[in-house]
Amino acid sequence: VADIFPRIKQHIPGAQLVLAGSNPTSEVKALAGPAVAVTGYLSDEALDAYYRRAAVAVVPLRFGAGVKGKVLEGLHHALPVVTTAVGAQGLEGLEAVVPVHDEAAALADAIVEIMREPARWMAVAQGGSDYVHARFSQNAVRAVFERDLHAAGTPART
Repeated sequence: VADIFPRIKQHIPGAQLVLAGSNPTSEVKALAGPAVAVTGYLSDEALDAYYRRAAVAVVPLRFGAGVKGKVLEGLHHALPVVTTAVGAQGLEGLEAVVPVHDEAAALADAIVEIMREPARWMAVAQGGSDYVHARFSQNAVRAVFERDLHAAGTPART
């Protein structure tokens, strides 16, 4: 809100930011304003509605471990995702299809580019969607299990 969003607003004055997540701290709640919404808990249906209206899913994580569910969730909704190196951790090859930056200016520039250039929006959205379907769809997970069962010498069942 302090470092990235003002840079976006310079280029896209009508931009809106939604900070979606359960149990926001009082510091996060205080960030709410005319162009910034803080949701608190959302049902799956309400969160899906936000994803349908969003132009970009931004996951500016500074710390964490393992695969980041919010990154996959944005990709699953076929939205362009912009994240940090921490957000991309555990997702091999993600940086080839979505912008990954750790500096506020670079994150803002990537978001603005996606929001202003339809071809860039489509390329990042499609690349992310292809990525998540190739690695996390039911068929992709089934193929991993079948490969592992075959390597273990256990016949796969269909």
